Amino acid sequence: MNSYFDNFRLIVLYPSVNVTKSLDNNTSISGSYLVDAISSASMKMTFKVDGITSATANKQGGSDNTPDELRHQFNLGLSRNISGVTVAADGMYSIEHDYSSKTFAANITVPFAKKNTIFKFGYAGNRDKIFPQTRFWTKNRNTSTLNIGLTQILSKKLIAQFDFSFINIDGYMLDGYQVVRIINSSNVSFLEPVEPEKRIRKAAGVRTNIAVSKLSTLLLGYRYYWDTWDIKSHTFDVEYKTHLSQSLNLSLAFRQYIQTQAYFFKPEYFTPEPFMAVDSKLNSGYTNDLSASITLKGSRDLKLPFLNNENLTFLASLGIYHRHTDSPDWALRMSELYAYLISLGLKISI
Repeated sequence: MNSYFDNFRLIVLYPSVNVTKSLDNNTSISGSYLVDAISSASMKMTFKVDGITSATANKQGGSDNTPDELRHQFNLGLSRNISGVTVAADGMYSIEHDYSSKTFAANITVPFAKKNTIFKFGYAGNRDKIFPQTRFWTKNRNTSTLNIGLTQILSKKLIAQFDFSFINIDGYMLDGYQVVRIINSSNVSFLEPVEPEKRIRKAAGVRTNIAVSKLSTLLLGYRYYWDTWDIKSHTFDVEYKTHLSQSLNLSLAFRQYIQTQAYFFKPEYFTPEPFMAVDSKLNSGYTNDLSASITLKGSRDLKLPFLNNENLTFLASLGIYHRHTDSPDWALRMSELYAYLISLGLKISI
């Protein structure tokens, strides 16, 4: 069970179940099912619009705790080890009332030099359909993703990972519910956002895992991103993991993200333009993410009645997320978002 709460009046409950079965020593299959229950969805935000400018027939909403959207996702995967080379394939289908997505993903992992060097290549293809409730059309978005990774053991206390990704996106980039305010001296009008229907995204990064002691490690990471919409970003990661006892593990992590804005994004529009965007993900700004998590493995020595079985493991995490955008959000007119993420899980080994 996972959850998300923020000061933009958005609440998400995210239950999921995952099953993995080993068919033999080299082959395993997995399946999963999850549900997103979302309250205060963007289509019910309170602002005055009309039928031409993204109106919704429901005049109330966005302030109660009843789910505005439900998303169901199904996943089936297969993994096979062939003479040390691991080949995996996954298929996923996701559906909600105004969006559907089909995904196929495959990757191959090849070890070299007595497993001191590991090369990984992956591909994912998405076929999405967008059909907002306030529109009379259905539009497509197709995404192809290539990932290349190299992991190298440098010493007994240091391992490094290098990765590169290339993403090609074609089709409708919006969600269908946002509106652009056109402000002039006499009045304010509303139009649909317009974004390019082609986007190429690239990213390169490095991560290191450093042994601080026999019981703890320090993870450091950096990632640089750039795309054809002129967005550039820097991501910094640091994470500390330690064994507090044979049963209890602790992890503390901090992540900072800084980006520039898309070339067509503007805080305000005074006249219609060929491209107009209000999505805060296209605005310049930064985010900070702080989290703590524990893993408690069941043991007969524990006095907790539900964890005195060695086949049970309890997982919990708490996260605090802050996002700043250099201009206010298009709907709530706020530039600071604070979110709280809570995750609770129980792992059962059969």
